[in-house]
Amino acid sequence: MKQRRIRGFLVGSMVTAILATSWTGYPRGALAAEKFRIGFAVALTGIFGKAGAMVRDAYQVWARKVNGEGGILVRGNRYPVELVFYDDQSTPSTSAKLVEKLITDDRVDLLLGGYGSSQVFAASAVAEKYRYPMISGGASSNKLFERGFRYYFSTLGKATEEVKGCVDIVQAMKPRPLTAAIVGADILFTSLACEGYRKYAPPNGLRVIHYELFPLSLTDYNSMLIKVKHKAPDVLLVGSHLMVAIKTMKALKEIDFSPRLVAFSYGPTVPDFVKQLGRDAEYAVAASEWTPNLPYRGPVFGTAGEFNKLYTDLYGRAPDYVEAAASAAAVVQQIALQNLGITPPVRDRDRVGLMEELYRMDVETFYGRVRFGQDGANVAHPPVAIQIQDGRRVTVFPAEVAEAPPRLPFKPWKER
Repeated sequence: MKQRRIRGFLVGSMVTAILATSWTGYPRGALAAEKFRIGFAVALTGIFGKAGAMVRDAYQVWARKVNGEGGILVRGNRYPVELVFYDDQSTPSTSAKLVEKLITDDRVDLLLGGYGSSQVFAASAVAEKYRYPMISGGASSNKLFERGFRYYFSTLGKATEEVKGCVDIVQAMKPRPLTAAIVGADILFTSLACEGYRKYAPPNGLRVIHYELFPLSLTDYNSMLIKVKHKAPDVLLVGSHLMVAIKTMKALKEIDFSPRLVAFSYGPTVPDFVKQLGRDAEYAVAASEWTPNLPYRGPVFGTAGEFNKLYTDLYGRAPDYVEAAASAAAVVQQIALQNLGITPPVRDRDRVGLMEELYRMDVETFYGRVRFGQDGANVAHPPVAIQIQDGRRVTVFPAEVAEAPPRLPFKPWKER
């Protein structure tokens, strides 16, 4: 029975891979004999299925753009891109197995990262074992960068640093808030986001009067937040994924709790946040590393605004910063290939050279500047904060890149 389940799973995964290859829109008969085959495992089902699908979409928009121009230009010739991907079902062990399959069975030339710190943590260990550079735009937990790995890179900053803008935004509030409550789901990324909140609260004059990590499976958000309400913090900072952010906002309304600032590490940047909450999404603040109005420009996609338009035209929705970071990961890998003149099939020594080139690079892209530190994290990309205003994600902090000033304090539920 066990063997049957595994066989069925692999058959389902292969169907996914075939669909991915067909999706690029590049006619099969027109594919050149030489092409770059790039693999990734990503959550398309399970708890991170929606967010993982966004990462897949981000890679596909890059592949479509590159193949629309005939492929990656190397030494005067163009080489099309074929994406080979599998659904890791939001499970770290499955992600690791699928990345090994991509390397040993599918023999892909290169890899890209999936979504979710736990999944990428497991998958990147396999990539390190086989010396395949893996650039991720969908995972940012600090532990990813603390293993001494040489082949793992991220276009995102570290989770503890991503939330800095969500705390620094209190500098724009009058009178300045004095107390903060920090809550978050007790999983890798969100717990580290809470550590980041705790790190940046004191420099902003905030005293943390409540700190709580809860199980991701928590169903009774009302009781958890009623404890916080009784302490009456000025600010509520939440370590969140999309689901946690939506449940928190619903619970805040149900218990009529309106701190002066409500900020999330992730969630409000995803279109489903506004889609599911409607007007109740207003005033929510969130960490971000990219928005379409930022003055960034680079090869492949042009400006941040041009990337946003292309993406919106293709999918009917604007990309959030994780999608931008994932597309940027593919762009950076492309530039490294071009710098080194690597052509398919990519050999083992090419991948070693690619890893070394990634550490040397310092490039401007539509996503902003990318420069990897010795631990593989992007050390050149500043975090920003967005707020839901009139149903839109608006950049509100820092002031020098803001589209509009933040609407604070958080409007009480009974006055909306």
